[in-house]
Amino acid sequence: MDNEFKFLNQSMPKLTIIVGSLLILEGISFYLGTGMTSMTSLIPSFFGLPLIFMGYMAQIQPEKTHVWMHIAVSIGLLTFLAGGMAIKGLIDSDFSASTLAQLIMLIVGGVYTYSCVQSFIHTRKLRNSSD
Repeated sequence: MDNEFKFLNQSMPKLTIIVGSLLILEGISFYLGTGMTSMTSLIPSFFGLPLIFMGYMAQIQPEKTHVWMHIAVSIGLLTFLAGGMAIKGLIDSDFSASTLAQLIMLIVGGVYTYSCVQSFIHTRKLRNSSD
């Protein structure tokens, strides 16, 4: 696809898989890093798993990419919003592992959601220019 939108030189389905993988890695790392005492440290993984699935489905069903990617951006936005809890931690000078994990979710979810919106804008412009 010559006109395919890329972010960080990745197609959106591939970027979705990468972001999902990073969130799973984050969850597992914080879970192990906190001595496996807090199941809540796995929360980023719960956002990462469906992202990997959506990215994979977009790759194997290119005719339904728009559906899979709209679901994926919803999960990305939820990741961003869940990470927003880090703001309270930072305001309260709480620099714990929990606040750091939330901050990572905020940043990753925000950048991913931004890239999805840019992809949707790019696609809409392509569609309008071909009419």
